[in-house]
Formats: sequence, C-alpha cells, structure tokens
Amino acid sequence: MDRLVIESILAEAEKIYVSNDTESAELGTILMLGFKADHAEQVVNAFTALKNITHGKVVDLIICKTLTSGIYDLELKTDALDEPVRILNKAIPDDLLLRLEKQLQKDQEILLGTNVSEQESWISLTNAQVKECAVKER
Repeated sequence: MDRLVIESILAEAEKIYVSNDTESAELGTILMLGFKADHAEQVVNAFTALKNITHGKVVDLIICKTLTSGIYDLELKTDALDEPVRILNKAIPDDLLLRLEKQLQKDQEILLGTNVSEQESWISLTNAQVKECAVKER
C-alpha cells in the first residue's frame, strides 16, 4: 500500500486519546487513533500495511504544534518511507498532551494503535516528541 493511501485513510481519525485499558497497561503508553466503525476495514488494512512497512525499523512520532491552539499535526517518520506519514489538523486536549509529555520524560514505551485494529498491528514508537515544526510557505 502506498504512503499517500495510508496517509489519506489515517487522516480520517476523529480523535486521539491515550488508552485506559488496564489489560494492556503492561505494554506502556498506548496512543490511540479513534475512527468511526464504517472506516474500520480500510483503517485495519492501512495500519497493517504501515506496520509491515515499518517492521524492525525505527519509527518516530512527532507531534507538531500548529498556529491554532489545541490543533496538531502528527508525523510518523521512518527510514522505510521516503517521507513521513502525516496526519494533519487533529485536536489533542491539553491534559492528554501533558500526560504524553510526562510519559516521554520517563522514557516509557509508547505504542500507536487504533480503536478498530488488533493489538498485533499496533506500532512501537522508538521516539516521540512534541515540538514546534516549521510552517511551510504555500
């Protein structure tokens, strides 16, 4: 599956949250992308393809601040792809961002998953950070 196809499917994420699933607590922090059920099959296929592409590779998550408060761009960077997978203009509550930043400071493992995919297809993030990213001129 092409990076742009994966990107366009993952762009349909409606919310971003940290899983409160006590069964998976031993896995570390799980950043979840929430999708509507009617997109489930596409999301599962795209996420599985992304997992296969990135398997055994370093995967970095960069949460970029935008000019609008509370809205962020997510970038999944890996050497396995020519460009990052970008998920643009997503609302992330301040309390979630603070919780995520605290986890990052503790160096806890962070997984990226979806509410419609199985745990086996979740992606281990090697590094994650929140930062100011350059705004591209159009």
